[in-house]
Amino acid sequence: MKKIYLILMIMLISGCAHVSARALPYLDGGCPSDFPIKGNDSSNGFIYHTYDSNYYDRVNAEWCFTTEEEAAAYGYRRFKKWKPYIR
Repeated sequence: MKKIYLILMIMLISGCAHVSARALPYLDGGCPSDFPIKGNDSSNGFIYHTYDSNYYDRVNAEWCFTTEEEAAAYGYRRFKKWKPYIR
């Protein structure tokens, strides 16, 4: 009984990739197709980028998320839309 309890605790602590809302990115900074939202720990704080972001292709993700809600639950904020400077 103790072994089963120990195994269950290890599974809960470590998490399973198909159950988890976040995943580690690829070595090139990209995200798996199941986790399309890139989480970046920048100097401006924790920011997540979706396909709508102007910087999505340039950002190297530290974490990848399934949804925007999951990224926000982990403390990330949505990227700010880039607005051109108009005089």
